Parts: sequence; structure tokens; C-alpha cells
Amino acid sequence: MNRVILLLDMNAYFASVEQVINPALRGKPVAVCGEGRTVITTASYEARRFGVKTGMTFPQAKRICPALIAVPGNYHLYSAVSREIQKILLDFTDNVEPCSIDECYMDITRLCKVNASARDIALDIKKRIYAEFRLTCSIGIGPNKVIAKLASKMQKPDGLVIFNKEDVPGLFERFPVEDLQGVGVGKKVSGKLIRLGITTAGQLGGAPISLLCNHFGVFGYYLKNIGNGHDDGPVKNYYEHELPKSVGHSHTLPRDSRDIKLIKSLLLLLSEKVGVRLRAAGMSGKTVSVTVRYADFTTFSKQAGAGRPISGGCDIYASALAIFKKLLPLPQPVRLLGVSISSLSVDDNQQFLFEGQEKLRKLAQSVDAINKKFGAFTLKPASLLIAEKYGAQ
Repeated sequence: MNRVILLLDMNAYFASVEQVINPALRGKPVAVCGEGRTVITTASYEARRFGVKTGMTFPQAKRICPALIAVPGNYHLYSAVSREIQKILLDFTDNVEPCSIDECYMDITRLCKVNASARDIALDIKKRIYAEFRLTCSIGIGPNKVIAKLASKMQKPDGLVIFNKEDVPGLFERFPVEDLQGVGVGKKVSGKLIRLGITTAGQLGGAPISLLCNHFGVFGYYLKNIGNGHDDGPVKNYYEHELPKSVGHSHTLPRDSRDIKLIKSLLLLLSEKVGVRLRAAGMSGKTVSVTVRYADFTTFSKQAGAGRPISGGCDIYASALAIFKKLLPLPQPVRLLGVSISSLSVDDNQQFLFEGQEKLRKLAQSVDAINKKFGAFTLKPASLLIAEKYGAQ
């Protein structure tokens, strides 16, 4: 039996959640803005009708939509609602694979084989999500992830599009290559394909592999598979978690700055945040990376080994600060800072050989327990106050 893959895509997710919790925003153009700056992360459909798009600055969007309302993003809320939506999907099958905060794949092949049609399952999911959260979603269904993803983009908002395997050749014959961006074919690649005379997905599937590999290397094989609507990738089981490759946090400063005290305080805050996430996941890491973006958007990123697996904010900060000091004096004001840690492994909670390191581990555990009970960063290093006064949280 052919596979039946479903892709659920929440409609204007962040903005829609804000409109649900604040009735005054319903039916109005809303832009959810990112941390620190005025860059738009999601616009409501009322705003999109004016041309407001993700990535615009709020002043730019305000010029084309004077009635636009800015709302600061509440990402903890969006994540919490996302997890509740995933619970609804898990009532149908364990083969649920979140691919972003507002998108999930489902393999419903077995359900369709036993007692239900793909359309009935999709309508049931849409009905339950709306009944519980007053949110709409678009659903695409196809024989694999690629087709399901493309189908989910074809009717928005609140759409439902189903393609069977035999529908794919006819669909791809006229399907523009620039519309393949949702399945890994970016603007640069699609632009290059068009310059090569390949303007549709069908032409991409029929292109000689030698031509594609000559211009795109081994990525040419992927492109040809996409052009033919082929994708053998499985939908992962929701409960079979893979270790993340890295854990990181970044912060865009409200104003570009050369203030070294402020930057050090931000580095410590980011390091502490990374440490909290690591310990909550029961992991540690050995490679610390620092990212610095300057006022002209030039970006520097460098990593260094910590020498041993670490999960404490102070340990992460020590490595991050050593990396940052190599950049001094700063060539220009800093716009963004980021700290991440990779080379992750499961923390076995073995005691440290040296007494000082063991005390720091126990201290971190105690601070985590207090902050979990009374709120994030109730207890914190005093030097974080500099960053917090500047608006970092």
C-alpha cells in the first residue's frame, strides 16, 4: 500500500495565538515582533493583505499598513500551545514528527488501511484543533513528505489538499521551481535553475543528472528526486528522540553597542541560559561557540574546546569570554551576540574528582531547583543586572 503522509501547518501561528488570547486584536492587522528589534516574525492574514511579510522591520510594514499593530512575541506561550496541539495528533498515531513550532508530519498509512479515509482524518484533526484552541490550520496529504509539504501550502488559510501518487506528474508538469522553496530549494538554487532553462518541477525531474551535478554537485541528486516527487524519508516516531547537535541562545541588542561591560554581562546571561537548558535535558557539551554580529551585519563565529564535558553557566561563560577577548578591540559596535555548545553527550551525573568542580555542580543543581520553583533567574549572578537593565531577559 502507498504511504499516506500528512503535513499540518498552523496558519499565521504566532499572530493567530495573539488574536485568540486578546479579542481586541481579532480581525485587525497584527505583526508579532522579535526580541529587542522591530523585525516581524509573523503577520496576521489581515496584515498580509497589505503586503506585510516576515523579515520586514515594523517601520517598513507600518508604511504600507498604517493600522498595523505590533505585538511582542511570547515564545513560551507559542511552544506550550504547540505541545498541546501535538497531543491531539498523538491521539491518532505515534508517528508524529514536529519539523517546526507550527508544523508536524504524520504517517497515517495504517489508519487509512484500517478504518478511515485521509480526508476524514484531516477534517477530524482540524475540527479538534479549532474546538480546543480556536486556531485554524492547513493540511496537505500526499504519498511522501515532499508532496504533503507542497500540498499544505496550496490553500491557505484553513485549507485541505490531497494528492495521490498518480497526481504528481500532472501537478509537477506546470509547478514553478520557485515554489519548491518549502522543500529545500532556496531562492538562489531556484534562480540558478531558471537561468539554466529549468522553470518547472517537471523539467527539473527530467533534467540530466550530469547537468544538475555539474552545477550543484551531489545536491543535484536531491534536486532530481524532488523534481520527480520522490522522497523515501520516514516520519519519525514522536517518542524516539534524537540528541540535539547543539544548544544555544542569541540576543539582538536594542541598540548597537561597544560597551564591554554590557557585552560581558550579555555573554554571561546567554551562557547561563544555555547551561539551564543543558541541565534540564540531562546533557553536557565540550565545544563552546560564540557568534558576534556587528552593526553592518558582518558576522563572526568561532568555537573552542572546553577540555571536558561542561553544563555549568560559569564554565560555558569562561570559554565564551576567552573566545570574545580575541576580538578586542572591537572593530565596530555589536548588534547581536550568541553562545552555543555542541559535541553533546548525556550527562551521567558522575561526581567530579576535584572538590571545587563538585561544589559548582551541586550549586548549579540547587540554583536550578530554586529557580524552577520560584521562576527563571530568581537566583542569578549579580553581574547579570547590567544586561537586564539594557533590556535582556
